[in-house]
Amino acid sequence: MANVPNVRITGIKEALAELNSIDPTFRREITKRIKGAGEQIISDARSMVASFPNSLSNGAPLSGMVRGNLIKGRETNWKTSQVQKGFKVKVGKRASKERYVNFDRGGYTEQVVYGAKPYQLMTIQQADAAGAIYDHAGRNTSSRFVSNLNAEVGREPRAIDKAVEKGRVPVTLKVLAVVHDVEKAINRNLKVNYGN
Repeated sequence: MANVPNVRITGIKEALAELNSIDPTFRREITKRIKGAGEQIISDARSMVASFPNSLSNGAPLSGMVRGNLIKGRETNWKTSQVQKGFKVKVGKRASKERYVNFDRGGYTEQVVYGAKPYQLMTIQQADAAGAIYDHAGRNTSSRFVSNLNAEVGREPRAIDKAVEKGRVPVTLKVLAVVHDVEKAINRNLKVNYGN
């Protein structure tokens, strides 16, 4: 299959809002089609966490993840079915502005900057806490748990990012087909730029 370059669609949020005012039923169908395009990624991610050969053969990446709490004070043990259900496609994630938060650190103030994020037409996420920990443990920390997980199943990212890369080309093509249908429906010139 041919490589699809990075695609940036200008005006899609406004176009979808306009479509909603013209034909709300078709707008809901567009959302379903975009969500359906992402199902291939969800299916691949779910198959990546279906079962792991550990010492107790309990299906978890590490045998202790089934019985132990992965977050102190919260019940966050591994349940394969819950982790698989946690993979979700979100359509139309809002943009956010850059913001600053000040933390008082006992004598000095630390300022943390949260960067701006653009509107995202489609987002793939893991809503289950144990699944998110499995997928990204070791990104900013190192511990015995992270070392064992890296040795057993490899370094992070372990599921979502790999599934997205695997399905990027066919999903992009499906989403572009939907965008072109939106363009026709509202008779508006959306600008699609290929490249970086």
